[in-house]
Amino acid sequence: MNRIIKVILHLFYWMVFSLFSGLVSFRLAQGTDFLVGNMDVFLFNALWAVIQFYLFYFLFYRFIEQQKYIRYFAYSVAVSIGLSLVLFFVFGLLFGFTEVHEMGSIIPPMVGTFIIGQTGSLLRGFIGWFDDLQRKQEMEKMLIRNELDVLNAQLNPHFLFNTLNNIDSLIFRQPQKASESLITLSEIMRYMLYDAREPKVLLSREVEHYQRIIRLQSLRFGSPQAIRFDKPDVFPEIQVAPLLFLPFIENAFKYAVKSDGLPMIEFRLTISEGEICWTGRNQFQAEANDQTARRGGIGLSNLKRRLELLYPEKYSLETSVSGSVFFAELKLKP
Repeated sequence: MNRIIKVILHLFYWMVFSLFSGLVSFRLAQGTDFLVGNMDVFLFNALWAVIQFYLFYFLFYRFIEQQKYIRYFAYSVAVSIGLSLVLFFVFGLLFGFTEVHEMGSIIPPMVGTFIIGQTGSLLRGFIGWFDDLQRKQEMEKMLIRNELDVLNAQLNPHFLFNTLNNIDSLIFRQPQKASESLITLSEIMRYMLYDAREPKVLLSREVEHYQRIIRLQSLRFGSPQAIRFDKPDVFPEIQVAPLLFLPFIENAFKYAVKSDGLPMIEFRLTISEGEICWTGRNQFQAEANDQTARRGGIGLSNLKRRLELLYPEKYSLETSVSGSVFFAELKLKP
């Protein structure tokens, strides 16, 4: 807890204490003359309260932290009685109080002293609870941030591995396309290294990034009609987590096989009432799917984990297989 807030809490407590004590004294004395005439007594009692309060705040609360509750209770009673006897005796010497040794006159101060000590422990406990809560939240944020960094680190090498393999196959057969692919890869990696490090990016920028990836990956299919990507012409100012839809694209290109039916891979992005809907459909070789999935299924598992961390209860993810067609749909409320 911020030190200023702690000071404010202490000042607020003593303001309430002084107000309550003043009201009680006013009620008993039926006027302000008594308060003015006995200000020295009031200040002595305030000092009494301060000593008891901070004894428990700084010293005896540690028994609660150590879960030594019986010892804490024993010290509470013993200190309240001992301090009350000492200060009650000093009070009698200073102000000429003649009934110092009468039990009936000392029990109320003992009870009051005990209560004030517990309020000191209560305030210390509240501040400690608040500090622990803040530390826990900071640790959770740090763990989430670290986990997201790990997940992103797993995504980027996976994409780079696939892309470099595709470019390698083009260098000798189609050097012009290989050169274009390297330029496109440079733009993609620049986005991943800089823009993708931000917690959120504009959806329009993210879509531009996906278009580059699709353009790069589609080179191996030969026909521009093999891949279709439908998207809005104009994007609202919506921000999303970077690389969120990348696993759909990677998996589609990784598992897709050439066929007579076009398009072989379809992506669609729609936005309706603040909800983003991404759908993907690709053809694959059914008999080989189990083996490839075992080797490359990290993308969707990472995606699910990222969604749980970033958009809890704000998304729905569905995947299905029908014959040799894989379908995926992600609905998200950013």
